[in-house]
Amino acid sequence: MTPLIADHALFAGSNLTLIVSVLSTFAGSLAAGLADFAFSAISSAILFHWIAPVEAVPLLLVCSITTQLFSVTKLWRTMQWRKCVPYLTGGVIGIPVGAKMLTGLDARTFAAGFGAFLIAYSVYSLLRPQIAFRSGGRLAELLAGLAGGITGGATAFPGAFPTIWCNLRGLSKLEQRGIVQPFILLMQIATLAYFSKLDVLASATWTSYLWCLPAVIGGTWLGLQLFDRIDDTKFRRLVLFFLLVSGITLMA
Repeated sequence: MTPLIADHALFAGSNLTLIVSVLSTFAGSLAAGLADFAFSAISSAILFHWIAPVEAVPLLLVCSITTQLFSVTKLWRTMQWRKCVPYLTGGVIGIPVGAKMLTGLDARTFAAGFGAFLIAYSVYSLLRPQIAFRSGGRLAELLAGLAGGITGGATAFPGAFPTIWCNLRGLSKLEQRGIVQPFILLMQIATLAYFSKLDVLASATWTSYLWCLPAVIGGTWLGLQLFDRIDDTKFRRLVLFFLLVSGITLMA
């Protein structure tokens, strides 16, 4: 291959990767705006086939932070910051464990196992009558946050386990969003700060982010418009559907 042809192929490949990044972040932002989570799972299902996880996860983090900031601003009055404390305590402990998996272990294997769990849970929950758990208390919230911290560090997807626990408790869509939304936002910021110390972030991450920013904002805005139009029952089934989709995409 001549140098000219090689340069053209490299340019075309980078442009295609950028297009895929923009489309995947739009899809993830739409899901996050509607269901308050699943951005990373939806986006990573596409990105992981084009970019190595150690490069894709930081991009997913900064895009997800933007999504969460946009949503928190829109739904500020429903945020329940104090109720997030147990989740955040466990989450901060779990971040280094997840980061170790991302940088030292097979992230794809972990993502596949995580995906299998989400599929099993969501299918079971969609098929059975809704059961609300009233027990568990702070310990259950701490463990849900710990699991979220681990999955956040490994796959940039911290919201699944807190979402599952809130779903099991039968919380309304506004109560669930008031807890999970700030948890995801603060966990993503903490994970990004931890990654910066590990030198995982690169200049390419910020370049790709600027290209993806309009898609992230547009997708989140559209998702929030749809969120306002659904009731609690539809929201619960929608959450389970996104958990199912997230599991499938993580195993892809």
